[in-house]
Amino acid sequence: MKKHVSWMGIILIVAGTFVLLLSYLLHHTTNAFLTTGFLLIIAGVIGYIQGIKMEG
Repeated sequence: MKKHVSWMGIILIVAGTFVLLLSYLLHHTTNAFLTTGFLLIIAGVIGYIQGIKMEG
């Protein structure tokens, strides 16, 4: 389970980036899309750091 935390962090970062890119490409940059992408990226970074701390 400890290894999966860091991988889930990377997946969340990629998903957040994809949401931001998709909202930009569709010219639909509302606060909901921007906030969702931002929160996914922040959660991914926190998850990735926690995964690194659990390994070491």
